[in-house]
Amino acid sequence: MKDEITLLTFALEPGRYAISIQQVREVVPLPELTPLADAPPFVSGIFNLRGKVVTAIDLRRRLELPRRPWDRKTAVLIAPFEEKLFGLIVDQALSLVQLSAEQMEPAPDFSSFMGSRQRQFLLGVAKEGGQLVPIVNPERIFAVVETQELGDWQMKGSP
Repeated sequence: MKDEITLLTFALEPGRYAISIQQVREVVPLPELTPLADAPPFVSGIFNLRGKVVTAIDLRRRLELPRRPWDRKTAVLIAPFEEKLFGLIVDQALSLVQLSAEQMEPAPDFSSFMGSRQRQFLLGVAKEGGQLVPIVNPERIFAVVETQELGDWQMKGSP
């Protein structure tokens, strides 16, 4: 079918979210993480994946969702961004779904509520199986500069 998109759905309980499968290299179990002293609060650490260093981002913390303990279902979505590898820590990887353009809606606009600090972490919303599934925008998750929250630290362009 023309204009289809394949999404990987994942849980951030109690919600279900999705990401374009084109933005995910692979899904791995949560490895042991090496913490970093000067990292922002949503960066849980780094780990080695077949000789490559991956920065692990706790997606619950990044989206300001309540914390919950990691368990055996916790997964890491490996996503390349600007020649680096990032891992998005999610509660559980669920399934692949294929949707048509008619099943997609633009992301809600929160700019009137958040002013210039709008943090648009969503690309859109999928209508799948009678549910609305927010689709995350990994580029915003990795690149947003939040000087008020992080002081002088900036994610984009940091060493």
